Amino acid sequence: MARPRKAPEDQRTRVLSVRLTSDEYARVEAMARDAGMLAGPYARATILDKRPRSKPVTNLVFEKLLYELSSIATNFRQLHDATSEKRYLKMARYVGGHLVEKLLGRNDLIGLIEEQLEPLNGAGHAINGLARRANSGADLDPEDRKWAIQGLKLALAPLEEALGEGGQETSG
Repeated sequence: MARPRKAPEDQRTRVLSVRLTSDEYARVEAMARDAGMLAGPYARATILDKRPRSKPVTNLVFEKLLYELSSIATNFRQLHDATSEKRYLKMARYVGGHLVEKLLGRNDLIGLIEEQLEPLNGAGHAINGLARRANSGADLDPEDRKWAIQGLKLALAPLEEALGEGGQETSG
């Protein structure tokens, strides 16, 4: 179901162009990132004297972690639905449930979590590729599956080690 249209007076139809130097633009992007926003909405809010407050770095890192783990879990659920293999459902519950529960709020691990976001994103893309193929009815190449799962295991290993866990749920 599509989102309802805004009333004509609430629609943003006017454009304001502003030229910035590379340094100025980088500063606006950094301030927007600190506030957890994109540069355009941040600039609009600032111009209209509704300057957003910066979110603590920990909140931003945990939001990104939750996004990555939830996306991976969703793709595992799709793999389970497409293949009926229980191991994918088990992995979805582990990544999207157990790990999320254990990691959220662990401020002592914030640096490690931040380091692992990029590897988690890469592993997530590989798992997403498997899910797309399975959803389209294509057979999964065992080598592709092996490398995708191995990438996820490598991305999760430092986090699991910090939690004192072995990550048995991602084996197979």
